[in-house]
Amino acid sequence: MLNIISRSIVSSRTSGPRKVVENLIKGLDEIGYPYTINAQLDACARVWIHDDIDALREVVKLHNVAAVVGPNLYVTPGQIPEDLDLSKTLYIHPSPWVMDMWKENGFNRAPLAAWPTGIDTSVFSQSTQNKTSVLVYFKERYPEELAHVEKLLITKNINYTILHYGNYTEDTYQKLLATSRYIIWIGRQESQGIALEEALATNVPVLVWDVPRLGHWQSTPASMAVFSEQENNFIGATSAHYFDTRCGIITKEKDTLSGDIDHFEKNWETFTPRQYILEELNLAKQARELIMFYQTHFNLSYTDGLNETIKPIGKWKNGTVVFKIKTRLKDAVRTIIR
Repeated sequence: MLNIISRSIVSSRTSGPRKVVENLIKGLDEIGYPYTINAQLDACARVWIHDDIDALREVVKLHNVAAVVGPNLYVTPGQIPEDLDLSKTLYIHPSPWVMDMWKENGFNRAPLAAWPTGIDTSVFSQSTQNKTSVLVYFKERYPEELAHVEKLLITKNINYTILHYGNYTEDTYQKLLATSRYIIWIGRQESQGIALEEALATNVPVLVWDVPRLGHWQSTPASMAVFSEQENNFIGATSAHYFDTRCGIITKEKDTLSGDIDHFEKNWETFTPRQYILEELNLAKQARELIMFYQTHFNLSYTDGLNETIKPIGKWKNGTVVFKIKTRLKDAVRTIIR
């Protein structure tokens, strides 16, 4: 039994954090592993604190539960309160490069592990529609970079569509993927990169114009200020950690883009990105990996967890009707403001 503590799952908004927990739940269903959502923190032996800082503060005081925490809690190690004892938890990040950044910036307060959520390959499946265009995905990079790619595509007489991060629905994304030969990805650093992996799951290969360092992006001043100068200069960051030669090409060099586009135009059908996702990031595999953390780090066996039942001791505040109503009202207000 796994107790999932998540605020995002209560929200009606589609977001990266919500995808993390939704896809884990789908994976747990596939492997038949029992779970409960937002029960009291000590309702069973295994608890996952997904994105709830209040729950994290309380769970570290308990002695009868094994707590895996993260990844949607803190962006940088400097945000963690000094008096918060994480030593008995396992803190997970979506990819090894984020772990490396935290370690490079002095984090040693808890053991770390990398765990990406799985990708739903039934929702994001391969299309049989005619591939009539190239999709350019643009997320919080510099306008001159987008202009450079557009100029190349126009010069080569290639039909293309631009998708701007934050200005589309998932349905729109899926429809564009269905008719795209390949994607040119001009995005910021990603701790996992779920949207890119969903594209790969549809068997659409990607040309990634990768970031040279963590701080190579443009966003709101508040978002940019989260990272210190040292963190922004971290060169291990990437837009696409989960990627291999089946998926496409990654380059950090502006000068190679023209030749890379030519290569995709001739060879886009030879890539097999969906196979990569099916092997490396399927829902069942990633759900099982998370549950195995409790065996390898806390000596709680996978088999014992299959037979555990929940203690009927109530719900954590995220599981209450009041919390759900408040969350949905906030979601509605955000929609109106947008």
